[in-house]
Amino acid sequence: MEVKIIIDGKEIVADSEKTILQVAREQKIDIPTLCYLKDVNEPASCRVCVVEIEGAKNLVTSCTTKVRDGMVVRTNSSKVLRARKTAIELLLSNHNKNCLNCPKNLKCDFQKLCEQFHCDTEKYNGAMGKYNIDDTNHSLVRDMSKCILCGKCVAVCAKKQGCSAITKTGRGFDTKVGTAFDRTMQESSCVGCGQCVLVCPTGALTQKNNLTEVLDILDKKDVIKVAQVAPAVRVSIGEEFGMDIGTFAEGKMVTALKEVGFDYVFDVNMGADFTIVEEAAELIEHLKSGKKNPLFTSCCPAWFNYVQKNYPDFEKNLSTSKSPNEMLGSIVKYYFESQGKKVEIVSVMPCTAKKREILAHGTLSQSITTRELGELIKMKGIDFVSLKDSKFDDPFGEYTGGALIFGVTGGVTEAALRYAVYKLTGKKQDIIEDVRYSDGVKEVVVKVGDKEISLAIVHGLANAPAVMEKLISGEKYFDFIEVMACPGGCVNGGGQSFVDYNKVNVEEVIKKRSAAIYKADGDMKFKDSSDNKGVAKIYEELFKNDKHLIHELLHYVHTDYSK
Repeated sequence: MEVKIIIDGKEIVADSEKTILQVAREQKIDIPTLCYLKDVNEPASCRVCVVEIEGAKNLVTSCTTKVRDGMVVRTNSSKVLRARKTAIELLLSNHNKNCLNCPKNLKCDFQKLCEQFHCDTEKYNGAMGKYNIDDTNHSLVRDMSKCILCGKCVAVCAKKQGCSAITKTGRGFDTKVGTAFDRTMQESSCVGCGQCVLVCPTGALTQKNNLTEVLDILDKKDVIKVAQVAPAVRVSIGEEFGMDIGTFAEGKMVTALKEVGFDYVFDVNMGADFTIVEEAAELIEHLKSGKKNPLFTSCCPAWFNYVQKNYPDFEKNLSTSKSPNEMLGSIVKYYFESQGKKVEIVSVMPCTAKKREILAHGTLSQSITTRELGELIKMKGIDFVSLKDSKFDDPFGEYTGGALIFGVTGGVTEAALRYAVYKLTGKKQDIIEDVRYSDGVKEVVVKVGDKEISLAIVHGLANAPAVMEKLISGEKYFDFIEVMACPGGCVNGGGQSFVDYNKVNVEEVIKKRSAAIYKADGDMKFKDSSDNKGVAKIYEELFKNDKHLIHELLHYVHTDYSK
């Protein structure tokens, strides 16, 4: 039902089912928040979003109060501003204020509000909680001295990712965000996806930073220094330098990596083309066998970890094809070492879980996130926006649209199907719309020649059990199952650029970055991995079609991400 209200003197027609905060944001009226995350975390605990309603005795939280007809709201009265400042200063009283040493310095939502409200950091001095930094996890660092107990990380981990690795424990002043039985993050059910890092408004949860190690690599004189970049990074890296969300900045990114000091910049998309060839071959073999034995993608290390921790009986169903990152790394290393050269490889990923993946295999030297690449470019004093475009280096810079769409949910499935269609029917099908876009789980049957393939595409780990339980109970069977840990896939990976969720919601971020990838795919001449002549050349000239060598370089034997 529509109602008429007034916010800060502005008459507005609003939906009575919406809150004051929602209506205000639709009208571009700024109301700050710390604990609010639409449809995920709405505890109204931080009290930063309070507003004044004419006739009401007390201030109300705008994130939970629905609008009603005739309501007159003031979002910036002196009473409101004083209340917000007090709420922030009380949070500061038990907060580690050494901001210069914090990984979130200048990117911290809490810090921005302290500055906006001219907060007195010493006003409510008193007892401080004592916490140790937990850096046991291969992907993430937890520093509870920075935590403001907003609960966003807890809600995202439980509701979006289904891991519940962290929760609020203790009571009163002793309340903290911790793990079950107060274990370390590495011992918990955490899979390293980093979605908690994306929503944390402070430096309480951050990625493991490996820039020092990368700088050491760049200083080496006796090795070839290689950077290899994942598809989703190119639609996010521009945001680190003020460019619009979803800007396709591939050319500038390559130039920046060269100026940073890498000898070669290769494209993980080529690794994705190899992954498609190998994984599609597994799928074709599976279909021809007629066995009821589902094949799971294995590109996402957080998903791989999730299976090992929650569904160990299905680990044998994970594709043995390495992720594009590991596949290209193996090929690049073999390529240079077969020439008697030393090589150090740094991968740039939209993902925090990849840090654990490279430790498990030892092929690559380091893995950094999109955010870390942004920091490295700034550290080197490079003006990213003014850079000219460059192309990836040969012989590992050629890729097809099938590889590029690995960055979005459903992309692995679509790319594998494009290749499988060609191999089974001899015909090309450039775009397979049926597997694109979903709310979390998409089940679809696709006809390939005379065969029907039953597919499930999942993004956001909390949606995985719905598919897994159907398999276990026998209610459903799927030939091929793609799971990406992060909602939206790699475009919304835990290592991607931070976004101000007060101004744009996560669904809009996913949509914009995905659209940039699909547009680039649409503009490409070749969309099927079978069209990548560079891939065919490497199979023939580098591998000499040696099946044993190909399997050794491109397939997993066993990967235990829990260690």
